[in-house]
Amino acid sequence: MRYAKDSLVTNRERDIPLLLQVRNSRFISHEQLFEFMQYRGLDHSRSGFNWRTRRLLGSGYLSVCECRSGIGSPVYRITKEGLALLEHSGQFTTVLHSRTQHLPHTSQVFHALQLNAIQLALADKNLLARWQSEVEIASLNTISRTPYQKDYDAVVEVWIGEKRARFALEYERTLKSARQYERVRRALECERQIGCVLYLTSGVEILLHLVHELESVSKDLAFANARDFAQLLLDTTVITSRHSSGMRFGDMLQ
Repeated sequence: MRYAKDSLVTNRERDIPLLLQVRNSRFISHEQLFEFMQYRGLDHSRSGFNWRTRRLLGSGYLSVCECRSGIGSPVYRITKEGLALLEHSGQFTTVLHSRTQHLPHTSQVFHALQLNAIQLALADKNLLARWQSEVEIASLNTISRTPYQKDYDAVVEVWIGEKRARFALEYERTLKSARQYERVRRALECERQIGCVLYLTSGVEILLHLVHELESVSKDLAFANARDFAQLLLDTTVITSRHSSGMRFGDMLQ
């Protein structure tokens, strides 16, 4: 069979999972994307992966974000053409699709990259059982009869021995307004799908403020620094409403 010059014949086993990862991450660095493809057993060759991303970029399914200061690697975002290709393959979301007026804003880049780093760290230690992204959660919340009360940054299942434990993950890079935190408190109090919510922050000052804002919530909440968690994972010492001096996060999940 002959194809038109410069046309792209997509590989459902490799191209679609790659585009799906970019969509669900909102933003992802070149290095992180390669790690995800390695983790899923889809690309072990650096040269093969580089060739694949160049094809998808050249065909307009991916784009490179201009703001990459301090990252050291190109950062990708899916395009409307890439979303249309995913939809053609049966991968549709109600919150990010080919007719979405605005694609994810570049102000979310560092937020997305930190979440990617946490997901990869869990996967690297064979702790990750399932990761449901904010894109998937928000989409599910629009159609589910029993939605989550928030569009969490992720809902995560981890292995603790031979058992699974589930928690919602929120990453707080900047502080919200008092009115926004009031809405967060109401949502957390009404949550019935999730038993534990882990709040990670970009600094100690934000962590302390967040503990103060949410101390009245009866839900099991844990607080930690994002960089610490990316290194220690389930061994991270977290602050909780019951243990202000801290406890191991893995013990809290049990």
